[in-house]
Amino acid sequence: MKLFHNIRTLYTPTGFSARRGAEMQSIEEFENAAIFVDDRGRILNVGSFVEDRAPAPSVASSGKVSIEYIDCHGFVALPGFVDSHTHCAFAGERSDEFAMRAEGKSYQEIAKAGGGIRASVEQVRHSSMAEIVHYSKPFVERALALGTTLMEIKSGYGLAVEQERKLLKAMDELQRETPMEIVKTFLGAHAVPSGIPHGAYVTDVLDNQLPALHHLAEFCDVFMDEGYFTEDETRSICHKAKALGLKIKLHADELEATRGAETAVELGAFSADHLLKVSAEGIRALAGSRGLPPTIATLLPITALSLRAPHAPARKLIDTGCAVAIATDCNPGSAMSENMQFAFTLAVIGMQLTPEEALTAATLNGAAALDRARTHGSLERNKLADFVLYDIPSLEYLPYHIAVSDVAAVVKSGEIVAGSL
Repeated sequence: MKLFHNIRTLYTPTGFSARRGAEMQSIEEFENAAIFVDDRGRILNVGSFVEDRAPAPSVASSGKVSIEYIDCHGFVALPGFVDSHTHCAFAGERSDEFAMRAEGKSYQEIAKAGGGIRASVEQVRHSSMAEIVHYSKPFVERALALGTTLMEIKSGYGLAVEQERKLLKAMDELQRETPMEIVKTFLGAHAVPSGIPHGAYVTDVLDNQLPALHHLAEFCDVFMDEGYFTEDETRSICHKAKALGLKIKLHADELEATRGAETAVELGAFSADHLLKVSAEGIRALAGSRGLPPTIATLLPITALSLRAPHAPARKLIDTGCAVAIATDCNPGSAMSENMQFAFTLAVIGMQLTPEEALTAATLNGAAALDRARTHGSLERNKLADFVLYDIPSLEYLPYHIAVSDVAAVVKSGEIVAGSL
């Protein structure tokens, strides 16, 4: 067992489900804190450290135990970030599109010129699984070093059974080769590949891709938006996915308001992601989502920055009573960043979240969006000991120190996996 002690201040949301609206502001704060971790990497106790008191009575009463004391040198502790929306399995970069956007080209114009998702599809199709792992692994490792301990990765750059399988298998290899914990999402309905009629491709997703690949993923996502997949197509794909045992997430209302948020709620999706153009009706639907779990509004501020688009209406979503998460959307086209701390900063600066709301969004609510809130996203008894130690004076300093990492050490399941103490 381990006792991580001499933590200046520990900040954490609490609970085993998503926090909504004003609840997102509620953060526990412990001075001179300690985290007591069992041999399975789970938290036995957490709170202010009292040296002559057993850190966990249930353990102390069971007899003599061996405890390793780990000095955290007065650092600040936060839960590990949960990056609940990434496309971090790919091959090749698209910096040419970044330059095109600098010249004023839109997302849709770049896609029509042969760029966008289809450009990454071509790169994946010409790469082996080993090459995809080799290209993607540094992004996963850097995300971990920057404080992310749980990451979702989507497929969607294959758009055919064997190519999608290659991506999902690459995620398994990334899980084996790094300490990162990865949640896999099938996103065959990301775009329609060149040369295939739209309707024929939807049929392929329904009749070929989902039956062949559903056992390799936990979630199914659909890009429901103008120029991609319609509401009816999205419903058909999601109903088939749910029948095969997959949970649902949606790309929703990014390019236009297309009832993406409302459809996500009606389908019982764990999250509706992007929401740059979400309507007032969509916000009300998300706020009224009382399913178990509720549908999380997952916002991607790095993408808005990259696309030079107005941020999603985070303040309105929270004030209306929605549960909001933030994620990086790490991908080679519209969000080439694996840095959750940067997303955290943008959420505070660009979307007007308080640091406390941003912490809840980047941890507990992200975990809820991945159906992991019972085990991840906060520092409390019985959850995994996933936390990050920062050389900062307070929580407010984290977004204030822009685009710089102050991580001293990253702890995953009670083991130091990045940095040092």
